Amino acid sequence: MEKYFRFSILSIITTYLLIFFGGLVRVSGAGMGCPDWPKCFGRWIPPTNINQVPEIYVEKFNIVLAWVEYINRLFGAVVGFVILLSCLFAYLYFKKNKDVFFPMLAALILTLVQGWLGSVLVHSVLNPITITFHLLLALIIIGLIIYSAIRAYTVIKGNSEVNSNYPKKVKWLIFSIMICMVIEIIIGTEIRGALDMSRKDNPLIEGAILLKMLGSFKYVHTVLGIFLISITYILRNVLINLELSCSRLMLFSVNSMFVIFFLQILSGEFLVFFDVRPVIQLFHMWFSSLLIGLCVVQYTCFKISKA
Repeated sequence: MEKYFRFSILSIITTYLLIFFGGLVRVSGAGMGCPDWPKCFGRWIPPTNINQVPEIYVEKFNIVLAWVEYINRLFGAVVGFVILLSCLFAYLYFKKNKDVFFPMLAALILTLVQGWLGSVLVHSVLNPITITFHLLLALIIIGLIIYSAIRAYTVIKGNSEVNSNYPKKVKWLIFSIMICMVIEIIIGTEIRGALDMSRKDNPLIEGAILLKMLGSFKYVHTVLGIFLISITYILRNVLINLELSCSRLMLFSVNSMFVIFFLQILSGEFLVFFDVRPVIQLFHMWFSSLLIGLCVVQYTCFKISKA
């Protein structure tokens, strides 16, 4: 059983790393570093010089972008293999436990869909809607694995929520945070996509000016962020008032959210006032995926407490 738990944790870590690398591909402009799929410039190993590139791809060849994209693909295959092993161990040790096995099985199936969607992204030349769906699917996968891992830990180590007594409003606060986070991520993705298009059309204009050109739409992102912090603050107060009726994991996840929200605000301010830097965009997006994971932790704790 503990072997499954270890592999589920490894799946969480590698999936989050893959989300990070996927963001790196996006902000570095390497999304079309390999213009074909599954090969790269018609080769299983990317070209190391322009003489190895087919004539139809010569104008598109950039060795750095090609290898960034290809390494992302290879790491995606490694993550898929880790999730496959996790699913096999889930079947061996938890096939009768639907709360452990089925979420991991669903994560494996969606990982296969995610791989197919990667090919669609290349063939559609990075369609913005497909990019957003690609990211949301990754968040669903990580959520399923986190849920399965915590449920497995409960079976192995015992119910850590046995003394917890959360009121029903806790569940709705968690759901509110999760829904707002998904909307926030979608809006952020659209803003980033609009910035990329504006930067392509206006390469000499600073990122901060391009951001202002987006109009009032960008303020929705800020307002929703303030709303998110407010809901999280209310949730934290409810949990603190419960004292011993709240598990350390639940309270830790909420406190961690405030730390990440602070980092999000800080990175957001850097994006606005110190020009839009790709590396800041990368961490801004990645922190959002961590927040979704923490929401899943909170929901799982609530669910276990009611079991």
